[in-house]
Amino acid sequence: SRTSAVPAIARDHVIVRAQQEVPRRAALGMVGAAILLTRTNASEAAYGDSANVFGKITNTSGFLPYTGEGFAILLPAKWNPSKERDFEGVQLRYEDNFDAVNNLTVISKASGKKSIKDYGTPEDFLKQITYLFGQQSYAGQTRSEGGFKENRVSAASLLGIDSVNKSGKDYYVYELLVRTAD
Repeated sequence: SRTSAVPAIARDHVIVRAQQEVPRRAALGMVGAAILLTRTNASEAAYGDSANVFGKITNTSGFLPYTGEGFAILLPAKWNPSKERDFEGVQLRYEDNFDAVNNLTVISKASGKKSIKDYGTPEDFLKQITYLFGQQSYAGQTRSEGGFKENRVSAASLLGIDSVNKSGKDYYVYELLVRTAD
């Protein structure tokens, strides 16, 4: 069975003409070849907003708003939800999709206090929750590796502390840098 292909008439069309009766399998093969040979427009291989797959970019901050029960936060756009529950009362846990050691956790615990100020100053409250930062489990000898003190492989630094009132509700705001050695 002999076939010949005629050059494309239009840019996106290929005509295949059979000179003799062609078996079904060969005809399907020619149709497949014709599809592969047709010129297609360049595809957009990127994902999400940067490829403009979903229309115009509406959020250029890199964060997505999230509202939970009694709280609202801005989540990094490229972080993923996590099923891990490190502590009691975890309502939400997200982790960096590039490096899972970076995470955000929202913990809610019942308290007999009416206001966060009932815990004392922001510094006093921070002292009560330091267990959340963990304790160093490595007990070996180290030199000042990675900027840590001698014989230390982790550090938590308080960069900023503030107390704010929004709509009649008091909040303590902390800026922390918590690091561990690899």
